[in-house]
Amino acid sequence: KVHKNEIKEGIEKMKALKRTLIILLIILLALISFGGIYIQKTKFVENILPEYKLGPDFTGLRNIGLKVSDATKDIYYDLDGNVVDEEGKNTTKKVESVNKEENLTKDNYKKAKEIIEKRLEKIKQVQYTSAGIVENKAIDYYTIKQNEETGKIELKLPENANTDMVLRYVATKGDFTIVDDQDNVLMDNSYIKEAYVGYSSTSSGVTVYLTIQFDKQGTEKLKEISNTFIKTTDEEGNDTTKKIKVKIDDSEMLNTYFTEEISNGMIQLSFGTATGNSLATYAQEAKNLETLLNAGNLPIVYEADENHYVLSDINKDMLFIPAIVIMSLLVIGIIILIVKYKVKGLLGAISIIGYIAAFLIIVRLTNVVITLEGVAGIITSIILEYISIMYALNKMKENTDLTCNQCFTKFLPILVPIAISTVILCFVKWLPIYSFGMTMFWGIILVIVYNHVVTKLLVSEK
Repeated sequence: KVHKNEIKEGIEKMKALKRTLIILLIILLALISFGGIYIQKTKFVENILPEYKLGPDFTGLRNIGLKVSDATKDIYYDLDGNVVDEEGKNTTKKVESVNKEENLTKDNYKKAKEIIEKRLEKIKQVQYTSAGIVENKAIDYYTIKQNEETGKIELKLPENANTDMVLRYVATKGDFTIVDDQDNVLMDNSYIKEAYVGYSSTSSGVTVYLTIQFDKQGTEKLKEISNTFIKTTDEEGNDTTKKIKVKIDDSEMLNTYFTEEISNGMIQLSFGTATGNSLATYAQEAKNLETLLNAGNLPIVYEADENHYVLSDINKDMLFIPAIVIMSLLVIGIIILIVKYKVKGLLGAISIIGYIAAFLIIVRLTNVVITLEGVAGIITSIILEYISIMYALNKMKENTDLTCNQCFTKFLPILVPIAISTVILCFVKWLPIYSFGMTMFWGIILVIVYNHVVTKLLVSEK
């Protein structure tokens, strides 16, 4: 009998230790979720937990209008009919529209919209950190509409440090050309297979370069060009150099000749060698050009005719009262649990706090964009967690033979259909529905996993 009592006491001590460890884990989760994880980086301490991605309901947005440009440009021709860079003694000037009339078609309007969407999806923000170069999406969401008759595009972008950069590149025409000294086009965007940024370490820092890989036809074309545009020396020792220029729109990226045949179909553009933030600047320029080349060039020239910031309708003062109400309801719910279920109710309440802490960390780490609908998804998930714990405690009170895990399993038929429906919402492109779907999806998945792993150990007596 004494031996059995000792075993029983040992089991109770193990249960107490287990609960203590879980409670300490929940406290740690709460400190991380509501405080953060701070580490020393150079001279400053930095929170490595990502910030919440807030939607336009809380941050405002940028309204941008892009219209088909009606601008003109002056083209200068020499006596032989070749295009020259500037007006001279024997040149002829001709005024031309930047958009030819035959290009202003519905198909080109549609194609331009698709290319702009590709750029918005691909464009990255480049930062230099202690871990090196880090790339993140420049914008987390956008909306785009187009008037099919006029080609005008309306964009709504989040207002952040990247918005102006995105706007500068999103409407750039992006014409890539390799031309000779008389600006005759030798190659263009149609020959490009892909472009990608690369880095190489040197004694003076890191060199940033952009590699442009051409397709099969482009590889043969580049091979031919590399054998033509070379430096030659005649019998009298006079040098003749035939050069090519690599241009993006009107900007000259490279002016060179070839010293050997290029048979691999690749050329590299160097952006500079640097360290620290200067390296990030070079990398950002190269990354933006990579995005332009991979998304394709616009068939039409656009220009911005609208660019203004729209303030959010919600401010901190407006959020104060709803936050107090929600916190009050949570406290009331916890009090009900404790009064009705005593110790188990207290342990259930602690588990709910751990759930909230873990849920908010997941929302940060998954970069879910939080709108008002997303907040509603977070609150709904917390309510489902509360109901599931209340359900389990009630069932265990009615039937002492049931375990906590069995009770949570019985609650699954309620959660699973909701989880499946939220998966569908996650693929909706409209931000409010997407935000609600994503927060609900992660919230319900966490309810299932958290209760079967953490809550059962904390509350169950078996």
